[in-house]
Amino acid sequence: MRNVFKTWVMMSMLLACSCIICIPGQSFASDTGMLPPFGQMKPNDLRLIPFPKTMNILPGKFALAKKMTITVSDFESGRQLAARLVNDLSTITKTKCKVKYMPSPINGGPWTLTLSAASVSSVDTRSACYNLSDKTESYRVIVNNRLAVIASSSKQGLVYGTQTLRQLIRANNLDGCIPCVRIDDWPSLEYRGFQDDITRGISPRLDTLKSEAAMSSYMKMNFLTYYMEYQYAFSKHPQLGPKDGSLTPAELTALVKYAKQYEVDIIGCQQSFGHFNGILCHGELKDLRETTWVLDPTNEKSYQFLDDLYSEVAPLTSSKFFNVCCDEVEGLGTGPAKSAVAKYGVGDVYAGHMKRIHDLLQDKYGKRMMMWGDIIRQHPKSLNKIPKDTVMLVWAYYPDDSFEDEIAPFLGTGYDFFVCPGVNCWGRLLPDFDGANINIQNFVRDGVKRGAKGMLNTTWDDTNENFDAFNVYGVAWGAECAWNGSTTSIDDFNRRIGAVLYGEKADHFGQAIELLIKAQREPIMSCMSDSRFWKFDDAHLTSSMKDTIKHANAVINLVNQAEKHLKIAKAEFVSSADYISADNIDYFLFGADRMKLIADRSIRFIDAAKDYAAVQEQPAQASKLLDRASKTLLSIREKHVSMQKRCRKLWTAENKTDNLDNVAARYDVHIKKYDKIIADLDDARNAFETTNKLPDAKALGLDITDTP
Repeated sequence: MRNVFKTWVMMSMLLACSCIICIPGQSFASDTGMLPPFGQMKPNDLRLIPFPKTMNILPGKFALAKKMTITVSDFESGRQLAARLVNDLSTITKTKCKVKYMPSPINGGPWTLTLSAASVSSVDTRSACYNLSDKTESYRVIVNNRLAVIASSSKQGLVYGTQTLRQLIRANNLDGCIPCVRIDDWPSLEYRGFQDDITRGISPRLDTLKSEAAMSSYMKMNFLTYYMEYQYAFSKHPQLGPKDGSLTPAELTALVKYAKQYEVDIIGCQQSFGHFNGILCHGELKDLRETTWVLDPTNEKSYQFLDDLYSEVAPLTSSKFFNVCCDEVEGLGTGPAKSAVAKYGVGDVYAGHMKRIHDLLQDKYGKRMMMWGDIIRQHPKSLNKIPKDTVMLVWAYYPDDSFEDEIAPFLGTGYDFFVCPGVNCWGRLLPDFDGANINIQNFVRDGVKRGAKGMLNTTWDDTNENFDAFNVYGVAWGAECAWNGSTTSIDDFNRRIGAVLYGEKADHFGQAIELLIKAQREPIMSCMSDSRFWKFDDAHLTSSMKDTIKHANAVINLVNQAEKHLKIAKAEFVSSADYISADNIDYFLFGADRMKLIADRSIRFIDAAKDYAAVQEQPAQASKLLDRASKTLLSIREKHVSMQKRCRKLWTAENKTDNLDNVAARYDVHIKKYDKIIADLDDARNAFETTNKLPDAKALGLDITDTP
C-alpha cells in the first residue's frame, strides 16, 4: 500500500510541475524539423498524428531498457497491439520485451497496458486510471521515468493509446529514450474512416487492404470501407467480376478478421442504382436497364438482383453500416421508369427505390443503410420518404472556405450524416495536395460544428492510374481533422507526418509535399492531370517558348528538391511498421518523375524544333543538327520506356494484374509516337542530302512558333 501511495504522489507532483495544455494549431517546433533535446521540448514539438487534445510535458525521460515487460488486458486487440509494441521495441531500440496478460476488466473497464523495465518489481496503474473520461474512445497515456501506462474505459481507447505510445517510440525517440508526458485525448467525431475505390480498374491485393486497416488504427480511425460496383467474385453472377481483378469472399473475410484486431470495422459497399454500366453491359442483364448507366427501379427483377449481390457481401462485413451509394443517376425517367417518373416525379421514384433497398438490408441482413446524398438533396420534398435511420453521406471535393451549403439540406431533418471530403487523387499524377487539404479541413470543421456523426474521406480511381500509396498523405490529414475537429494547422501536420509515417528524423516528407504543391501550380502542369501526361505536343500547349521553358525549368527545379527530401525520408525509414513500408515513397517519386518528365520533354521538344529550323540557315551543319534533334527525342522516348517498367513494378507490388496491360498500353502509344517522329527525322536527313530541302516542320510535329 505504501508503494501505491508513493507512486500516486510522485505522478501527481510531476503533473503539477509541468501542466501545459496543448493547442493543436499552435507550433513551437524548431526550424530544423528535428526534435529538441529533453528538457527543451514543448508540447507541439512532439510528432504525433492525430495530435492529442491535451498534452503535458513532464520532467525527465523514460529510458527503454534492454529488457522490458508489457502487461496488458487480455483481449484480441490487446494481444495484437502488444505484439506490435514488442516488434517496435525490438526493431527500433533492440529492446527485448515479454508480455504478461491480466484478466480483462469487467463492467466496462478500465482497460490498461503498462510498459516497464523488467527490474521494476511492481507497477501501480491506479493513478493513470483515476478520473478517466467516459467519452467514447478516450484514453490516457502517462509516461514517467519508470514506466509508461495507458488506460481507457474502452477497448478502442486502449488501442488508440497504444498507437500513441507506438508513435512516441517510433517518431519521438532520442537515444533510446522517450519524453515523459501526460496525454488525455478523445475524438471530435464518433466515426472516422476512409474509402478505397477498388472498382475502377485498380484492384488492390489483400496485403494492401490489410495495410490500410492497420493504417486506419494507427491514425485512430475506426472504420475502413471500399467502393464497389462489379469487381467482386460473385458466385451467383460470376460473369461480373474480372478474373484477376475481383475481391473474393475469402479475401473480404480475411480483411474483416484482420481489421478487427485493430478495432477497425469494415463497412460493406455495393453500388445499387447508378454507375451500373459495368454490370448492365452484360447481355443477360439488359432487361434491368433504365439506361446503360442506371438500374430500372420499376422492375421487380432489379431487387432480386440486388439481393443476390448483397447476400454475398453484407453477411461478411463487420460494421452495422452498409453503403448502397445510389449517386449520379442521371437519365432516371428516360427508360422503362418514364411513366412512373411522369406520375410521381423523379424524387419520389428515387425515394421509393431507397426505401425498398433499405428494408431489404435491414430486414434480411441487419444492416443500417448509408447513401450518397447528392440526388435526394435535389428533391427535398421526397426526402422524408426515406427511412429516418438512413445515414446521409454528404460529399463535396472542391476547396472552399465553407461547406455550410452542402450540409444545410440535411440539418434538422432527423437524419444522421457523415461529411465526405476527398484526397483529390482521381485523374492525377499525384493528388492535388493543396486542394485536398483545404477541402478536408474546412468540410470536416463545418461537419463537427453542425453535428455530423462522422467523416468518410474518399479516394477515387476514375482513370485507373493512381496508386493507393499516393493517398496516405490525404488519408492521414483526414484522420487528423476528424479527431481534432480541424484545429490543427497544415504546417504543424507537415512537420510531423514524415516522422509518424516513416520514422524520419526531421520533416523531409512534409517539405517534399510543400515543394510538390508549388510545382503543381506551375501553368505548364495543367492541374497535373493524367490526361496532361498523355498529351504528346507539350510545347504547343503554351503560346510562348520563353514561358514554356521558364515554367518547365521551375517544375524541374521544384521536383528535384522534393525528390531529395523524399529520398532522405526513405533512407531514414524505420522498419517494423505494419501499416506502411519504405517502398511507399517510391510511389511518390514515380509521380514526381512523371511531373518532371512533362517539363523535361517540353524543353527538349523545343530544342529539337530549334535544331530542325536551324538547318535551313546552316545547311552545312544539317547532319549534325538533325542527328542532335533525333537523339534529343530518343532520350525522351527512353524515359517513357523506363517509366512504363516502373509502372508495372509498382502496380504489381500493390495491386492485382487486371487492367495493368491497358495502362501500360498508354505508354506504348506514346513510345510509338516518338518512334515515328524519330523515323521521320531520319527520312528528312536523307531527303536533305539529295534535294537540299526539308519537309515542312508541321508535318513532323516540330512547328514550334514563338509568340512575343
